[in-house]
Amino acid sequence: MKIFRRQVLFAFAAAACAVPGWAQDNYPSRPVSIVVPFPAGGVVDVVARMVGQKMSAALGAPIVIENKAGAGGTIGAAYVAKARPDGYTILLGGSATQVFGPVLYKKLQYDASKDFVPVGQISSGPLVLVTGSKVPSTDVPQLTKYLREQGVRAFYGSNGNGTFPHLAGEMFKQANNLSSAHIPYSGGPAALTALISGDLAFSINHIPVIQGMVTSGKLRALATTGKKRSVAFPDLPTLNEVGMKDFEASAWWGLFAPAETPVEVVKKLNDALAVALKDPGVRAGLERQGDEVAYSSPKDFGAYVQAETAKWTKVVKIADLRLD
Repeated sequence: MKIFRRQVLFAFAAAACAVPGWAQDNYPSRPVSIVVPFPAGGVVDVVARMVGQKMSAALGAPIVIENKAGAGGTIGAAYVAKARPDGYTILLGGSATQVFGPVLYKKLQYDASKDFVPVGQISSGPLVLVTGSKVPSTDVPQLTKYLREQGVRAFYGSNGNGTFPHLAGEMFKQANNLSSAHIPYSGGPAALTALISGDLAFSINHIPVIQGMVTSGKLRALATTGKKRSVAFPDLPTLNEVGMKDFEASAWWGLFAPAETPVEVVKKLNDALAVALKDPGVRAGLERQGDEVAYSSPKDFGAYVQAETAKWTKVVKIADLRLD
């Protein structure tokens, strides 16, 4: 009887050890959730649904989009950080969740450098430096001259404290030794309304936010903030081109899985992402938002996130910014 019992226990132990390998070999055997840490219907949500649909076909399993918004994206990121590392719950994250949040908040429910494994980058897109008609500047040198003359009387606005437009404006301010004060608004439209009315001197904002107002002539676009010219504004120079060497502030998105997710599962997700990003419809959809495909391997994406973290940590420390 004792021998039989030991044989049964051994069989159960062997089966338990075999499950992870079986699960990896047969991954995915059920729906995969992509957590979007922002509201449904927004730019990030649109990216997730475009990419998720094509990844689903490549994986041979449904992909469900879950919106878990709040606290600048950090609520959704914390949810994924605590999920089982089995590849069935992944994060569509970006600067807000992986870089800005960890630097700006003292107390987060996750460690961005330890609680995630990078799956692959999806896209990258510049912001645009814009002014209103009441600012007597038609190019970047004229604007920086005007801002120095105005000193603390000139303001720049953003979509809120800790947002990408806020930190991009701070980077611009530091690069040009400006003393312009920051005014946070409750979103991009409110900031641009203040810019049009003359309450602000400039803003550096996302392409979908400013595009209509620039096209209609309500705002003047002076430059973009990426390494190369934007597909949405091919005639606009980059800040690099107008003399601001090595200036880059590009919004990016990518997929992250919980730490300790098996390498084989991460590879399957990355392979599916590669297929999705080759789709002409996905590429066109990203370009409509001013973004471009920026596919990368997990290793390269991890290195990119580390470099972004170092860059923006410096900006935040110089500005002495905190959100809690």
